[in-house]
Amino acid sequence: MHYGFDMELGSGELALDPLVLMDYKNELGKKVVTLQKYFLDDGKSIDAELIAKHLFPAMHCDVFISHSFNDQNAAIQLAHNLGKKGIVAFVDSMFWGSAYELLRAIDNKYSIPLGQKAYDYKRLNRSAAHVNMILASALQKMIMRSSMLLFLNTENSISTKHSVQDEKKTHSAWIHMELMFSHMVWQIEQDKNMLDAALESYSTDSLPIYHKAHTEHLKPLTYRDFSAWVRGYSNSGNPQGFAMAAKNLYRGQSRVY
Repeated sequence: MHYGFDMELGSGELALDPLVLMDYKNELGKKVVTLQKYFLDDGKSIDAELIAKHLFPAMHCDVFISHSFNDQNAAIQLAHNLGKKGIVAFVDSMFWGSAYELLRAIDNKYSIPLGQKAYDYKRLNRSAAHVNMILASALQKMIMRSSMLLFLNTENSISTKHSVQDEKKTHSAWIHMELMFSHMVWQIEQDKNMLDAALESYSTDSLPIYHKAHTEHLKPLTYRDFSAWVRGYSNSGNPQGFAMAAKNLYRGQSRVY
């Protein structure tokens, strides 16, 4: 990640196409989790690397879109719009569904004690920790591969009620992780010392826990300005073309080539 943007997106500012959203979600629904594919030679133990390669494969990515689960439709539409300009955008929630399906499959096999019908609480916690660590690692790799991180700053992703002055708060542990990791990457690229901070690995949306949303390293950006930049972008076929255009946007220049 070379350039990060904190893009404010108002309700209704981005027009949504129901057909685009339906096609995207139908494509996600085709992924089927079969635990047997991920077993080691003993037929019982699971290979985390195989899971990552199959469910969370590496891919080329120009833009990593970090967003609230409640803004998934906006993120999908934005990725579609960018795709029409030849810009490959990664929507982080495309991994969430696979992770939850994987967690359900693991819990059904390993978290129910022999002879019982109910899940064991400790086993559930252990399986959740493993799956979310695999997912977090996959998302961090995608951030590293991307030229740009685009954070959708909305009323769903940032809690104005719990934010104070210059310190923003988010209810999402995943947004916290992505912003924290991108902040660390940004610091490395700026030749600064890394913060001594631990990444949050797991939380559910029902818990009233709020995390610091590290956006100070992201350049403020309005959706209007971003849309104008996208309209002016032309895919020249140059492998470095997008990175150069992103650099100009980051520097506040209107030029996109």
